[in-house]
Amino acid sequence: MRNTSTRLLLSCAAIGVVGGIVFIVNSYLGGTVNAVAPMLYGLTLGVYFVPGALAQRLFRRGGVALLVAVLSGLVAAAFNPLGFGAALISVGIGALQELPFLVARYRRWGVGLFLVSALVSGAVLAAGMYRLVGARDLDPVGALVLVAGSLLSPVVFTLLALALARPLAATGVTRGLAPRP
Repeated sequence: MRNTSTRLLLSCAAIGVVGGIVFIVNSYLGGTVNAVAPMLYGLTLGVYFVPGALAQRLFRRGGVALLVAVLSGLVAAAFNPLGFGAALISVGIGALQELPFLVARYRRWGVGLFLVSALVSGAVLAAGMYRLVGARDLDPVGALVLVAGSLLSPVVFTLLALALARPLAATGVTRGLAPRP
């Protein structure tokens, strides 16, 4: 991240801390869903995509999704049942979010790249959930719901983050931080 300012770092930290608090709540909610109805667990995973996508949309700078993901993961690690593993998962999600923008050399910030990022991340997540939750132990419909939820949840929550970015940008919090379109 070139040309970073204290304002940008503090803005990313604020998003990261709020994201970490949401991750803590979601970890217990997701754990409960996994225990009660494991096929619905994939639907809860998209929450982890909101902070990174929000930072990318607000600031349109390389590395902000990864920075926010690291901060969110570190905040959540202290209270998360997975411990430091939660921070590692969050870093992986942040890296996957950065990948399409890195390929585009951080010159394009269209909704399409956000959706590509969410779909690629969702595919990785769906494969992981298939193995981790044990979709092969579920009936075919349950396995399909688990994989489809894991694939589509990042897309839905990324679109939610993009929708949240619009009113936040209208308040002026990004003034002087985001490059001009």
